[in-house]
Amino acid sequence: MTEYTEEGRLELKIFVTMTLLQELLDETEGRTNYKDKVKRKISQLGQCLQESLDVEIDTDELSLYLSNATQALDNSLKF
Repeated sequence: MTEYTEEGRLELKIFVTMTLLQELLDETEGRTNYKDKVKRKISQLGQCLQESLDVEIDTDELSLYLSNATQALDNSLKF
């Protein structure tokens, strides 16, 4: 895995969180004004983050981070 600076790790966390939120919204059924607005804002944020991200993220590495984030979210929300 790539070694990141503290700032790079923070950027990576924000990017992974944004991507995870996009995936969660894609999984929800139906369309609402709220969902459409949130998806648009997240998409805009994603474009800005990709342009300003100082670290390069390997596709396999990003996939691993997303899987780990999804698993951690699922684990934290078990009732």
